[in-house]
Amino acid sequence: MKFIILSIIGLISIDPSRIAKVNGAKSEARKAYMDGDYKKAVSMYTYLADTLDVREDEVMINLANAYFQVKDTANAITTYQSLTASPTSHIRSKAQQQLGILHHRQGKLEEALANFKEAIKADNSNVDAKYNYELLKKKLDEEKKKQEEKNKNKPKEPSAFAKRLKAQADGLLAKYRFSEAESLMNEGAKRDPSVLYYEDFMNRLKEIVTIDKSK
Repeated sequence: MKFIILSIIGLISIDPSRIAKVNGAKSEARKAYMDGDYKKAVSMYTYLADTLDVREDEVMINLANAYFQVKDTANAITTYQSLTASPTSHIRSKAQQQLGILHHRQGKLEEALANFKEAIKADNSNVDAKYNYELLKKKLDEEKKKQEEKNKNKPKEPSAFAKRLKAQADGLLAKYRFSEAESLMNEGAKRDPSVLYYEDFMNRLKEIVTIDKSK
């Protein structure tokens, strides 16, 4: 008898109108996403998550994907990060993979590599994550090797001539004579390779001159 009473109470607690709302919203959200109407998809999935309190993995990953499509990076990252704790392996993997893509776009390459690695750990069949990981790892390894070579060939310290040249360039920079400062350093480097000790400064000068010319 107790079992029957509990079952009846359980049935009474189910709100048919809410179920209809949830199913209708899911259907509308899914259709909007498939039609490429990502703004509407964001609106519908947000309604499901925030208003109807439906936070199933399927709803949240689709919400994150919709944010991704409308280039709402902040909300996409937050939503994907919440899914990295999902008990479902392929959801964790997909979330980490997408975080990797977003971090790569932001220039956070080490973070992106870590995301792709976690995506593979969560689901070893995630071919896209494997491809992205290998591609990015190769790129980072090559950049690291280039930097090591650059540091090895960089002068240990500037000569007296190089120091005087840098002081002159700083003086020109203070007068907004950017192009002259760049030319001075470049010509000096041809005469004395130790001027390249100030290579970072020279690169910044080059960027300033390029920006100044584009005005």
